Amino acid sequence: MAYSYDSIPVGFYDEVFQRNQGIQCKWHHHKFRRIVGEIGDVSRHLDFGCGPGTLISLLPNNLSAIGVDIAASQLAYAEQHYGGLNREFVKIDSPYLPFPDNSFDSISCVEVVEHLELNLTTSIFAEFFRVLKPGGKLIVTTPNYGSLWPLVELLVNRLSRVSYEEQHITKFRARSLEALLKANGFSSVRVSSFMGISPFLAGISWKFADGAWPLDQAFSRFPGVGLLLLAIGLR
Repeated sequence: MAYSYDSIPVGFYDEVFQRNQGIQCKWHHHKFRRIVGEIGDVSRHLDFGCGPGTLISLLPNNLSAIGVDIAASQLAYAEQHYGGLNREFVKIDSPYLPFPDNSFDSISCVEVVEHLELNLTTSIFAEFFRVLKPGGKLIVTTPNYGSLWPLVELLVNRLSRVSYEEQHITKFRARSLEALLKANGFSSVRVSSFMGISPFLAGISWKFADGAWPLDQAFSRFPGVGLLLLAIGLR
């Protein structure tokens, strides 16, 4: 039986982010910090699998951003908390995106592809290519199964309110993620990793975890080290 993402408590991951304490919270802070930096100075952005809208809430107010997701309840939360001028949340029911060609300067797909069958991901990436403007950037993150991530996943399954055991369908390593982007037409593809020990240091001190972030990124950028993969591709 397919996992029902409507079973995730409404706003769960945003509430974790807003808690401002603990390892899981710091994990999301550091993750989104890296992704926002990769998005950079653009005019129009699409966040695919936006959930409760946390990433979009962190983007500059003058940037037009749209979040899409399959979970109506999470989108309602996102609209209530983060909707407004330059912020829109749209429900989708298929891999086909309801936007014209060449609509966006950048697209983020944050820890979504591991939840999907590979053939579905391929169809979605073809849509990303279509709706990106020429020269537009695709930003993808996913757990790095070529690192110690499987151990982290095991601990999360046992200790967290949300388990990944049924959710993670496709398990990527750097080479397979790179091949996926290239197979769908993306150029200048680069895959690295990020996220090492810094979030876990929040269990000792929130400020200590932040202070360790730059060093963490220097050491975790190699695909076999960082717990998350980061893929960048240009249209």
